[in-house]
Amino acid sequence: MGLTTLGDVENKEFSPKEIREMLGVDNSGIQELCKIADIKLKKNARGLTYFTKDDAKILKSVKTKDEKSMTLPVKTTAYQGTNTITSASVVKLVETLKDIETNMTKNITSILDEKLDGMDDVVLELIRVKTENETMRFKINELNKEIYKLKKEVNSFKKVPFGFYAKTSAESDWI
Repeated sequence: MGLTTLGDVENKEFSPKEIREMLGVDNSGIQELCKIADIKLKKNARGLTYFTKDDAKILKSVKTKDEKSMTLPVKTTAYQGTNTITSASVVKLVETLKDIETNMTKNITSILDEKLDGMDDVVLELIRVKTENETMRFKINELNKEIYKLKKEVNSFKKVPFGFYAKTSAESDWI
């Protein structure tokens, strides 16, 4: 069927063969273009792979961009015939690297400061909560001791006739 343009075809399903002819690439080329354009392969009701009109447009534009990037002229004249490195260029390179390092350090420091802002308050709150927990544990221990003493005192009373109770042990048994 040899399509070379997309035209005004709406809702057309293009087969891989039509895409190959349209773009002038083989199946592996189509796969690479699909990876670059992040196009997921679609299957029709018969289980055959197809491409939509939008997919074809995207693949065509990616191929065009890919061809342009491959044909850019490479400037090699800067390194041909010059093997001399001047001390001024080394100094300039070192200064540039120091500037980059300084900028990166400042940026990372500001980001960390921003992220850690308020962490001091959180740490103080955690210390306060820990102290409060220790105080509560101490109070619980004291209350458990008091419960033990009260149970012991309740158990020291024995029932006697006529609904009365009599204490059977001395108060010296208190802990």
